[in-house]
Amino acid sequence: MSAARAGVSQRLARRARPQRRCREIGRAAAAGRERTRCDQPAAGFVPGLLDDLSAAVWLQGYDAAWLGCDWPALERRLAADVALLSPGLKVRLAGRRAVLTHLRARMRGAQVHEYSATDLRGRSAGAIGIISYGWQLDCTVGHQRRRISGRDLLVLRATPGGWQLLRRLPLAA
Repeated sequence: MSAARAGVSQRLARRARPQRRCREIGRAAAAGRERTRCDQPAAGFVPGLLDDLSAAVWLQGYDAAWLGCDWPALERRLAADVALLSPGLKVRLAGRRAVLTHLRARMRGAQVHEYSATDLRGRSAGAIGIISYGWQLDCTVGHQRRRISGRDLLVLRATPGGWQLLRRLPLAA
């Protein structure tokens, strides 16, 4: 095999490893040996670099948790001392319990028709990660249809269980 062909084979093998790992996790979970999903870090994992791709994966899991009312999954993504500011700075929440209580109440009477996150950027320095992104939400609350959008800045903290949300701040659009 030529050196060029060997180099291509090695690059392809490196790209295939995450997919192989996901399949292995899926098989293990199906067999009841492990319950970790590909988008959730295994126990004891200390996150490294938070780049655009890993930020997108984290944000997708965070959004899936609150949109799907999966409160245990959302709780794992929130730091105990999390603080959130709503768009327009109307609501200020501090602490995991307050945030979960607020989101449960908001989602109880809401029907989400469409949600998307765009223009995502992820960066980290040591144990602190930053994600900035735009979002659009089309929902019905009560009997009133709402279409809202905004930009948020998320400050994350690295923990042995993965990245956790420390602060959510609205940005000027």
